[in-house]
Amino acid sequence: MGFNLQYDVPGLFDFLTNTPEAGLRKMLVDNKTFTDVHFNMLMKVVRACDEAKFCDHAEKTDFPKIKFGPAEIKLKEKFWGDCFTCLSGKGLLNPAQKKHAA
Repeated sequence: MGFNLQYDVPGLFDFLTNTPEAGLRKMLVDNKTFTDVHFNMLMKVVRACDEAKFCDHAEKTDFPKIKFGPAEIKLKEKFWGDCFTCLSGKGLLNPAQKKHAA
């Protein structure tokens, strides 16, 4: 299950790139469903992508070509689902806004 188009993934990317990492870490890491390893992976993906690529990876539940450590590799299969659960639970995934025709 990826981040499908019903969510504002570009808005999420914008939030993740414009919020200081220390604040994001405090907000997201609960060490239950979202650990430091999850957080580090998410930041690696954010730093490796522009908005379009991030949205694409989130939707397809895959990753850019980046190096993962052993703990991260173990999480790869469930990572996007865990992210989705954490971010929506914290109110950070907003419904996509319908584009109004001008």
